[in-house]
Amino acid sequence: MVSQPTFCVSIDLDDLRYYRAIHALPPVEDTPIIFEKALPRFFDLCNKVGLKATFFTISMDLQWDEAKQALKKAIADGHEIASHSHSHFYNLSQLDRCEIITEVAGSKTELETQLEITVKGFRGPGYNLSPTLLSVLAEAGFTYDASILPSPPYWAARASIIAGMRLLGQRSSSIPGRGRDFFKSRNPSKWPNGLMEYPITACGPAMMPLIGTTITSDSLMRNHIVRCAKRLPFVQVEFHAIDFLDIVHDKLDPALAVEPALKVPLSTRLASFEHVLSTLALGRQTPVLAEIGVKR
Repeated sequence: MVSQPTFCVSIDLDDLRYYRAIHALPPVEDTPIIFEKALPRFFDLCNKVGLKATFFTISMDLQWDEAKQALKKAIADGHEIASHSHSHFYNLSQLDRCEIITEVAGSKTELETQLEITVKGFRGPGYNLSPTLLSVLAEAGFTYDASILPSPPYWAARASIIAGMRLLGQRSSSIPGRGRDFFKSRNPSKWPNGLMEYPITACGPAMMPLIGTTITSDSLMRNHIVRCAKRLPFVQVEFHAIDFLDIVHDKLDPALAVEPALKVPLSTRLASFEHVLSTLALGRQTPVLAEIGVKR
């Protein structure tokens, strides 16, 4: 459903408290560090490669002035703000309809009211969907979803890690999710209710995901994924704000080093991200997700 080769960039603005919960680390008071430290680096990257991105935003973070200012800068720079729910519950897709409406429609209203924009897109926490969630999205006025990550190995690895943690007496806040969603098409499509779906790219024989974690450095895996992605008509790379933080420089809790991206030096990551974005953008239209198919 794209008329010409297309490349899109998105970033999920997940706060550090969610990573602590995923890895069963003790909770600590969260701060707006992703808005103070990570987003300025992401802005610089986008400026270097001349690309605009879609920012999937957790609306409860609007409690911080630092978040509002960073998001307003994103808007002024031509980026898109989309919803990542109000509270980023990993089991959002499993909640009852009223709770989903509060999380999804409520997030849209909060973002639109406080940032004076129109929110068109949504990405589910943990890439998780359900028929009820998709129904609520359409009813709330969203025009597209970007939750699908068609990577069976990613789903299998996540499910295995969650199961392994339980065996050790640890409980992750994450959930495996619907396995069949990770076998869906990597091409844009339309749900029966008219909602567009713009998947995150997964490619190669192993269907490896094109996400920040897999492209942190000049490696055989990164180069293979990029080489395969170049052959596709639609490509979307997904980052997370944590991809742009540094354990030492940003004085993060050393326990967060369990996150794969944080094990790679920040300078190495930034150089690799720049190479990947520049390579995949070559010869393609590069709209934000809400502008796909919009004639200018």
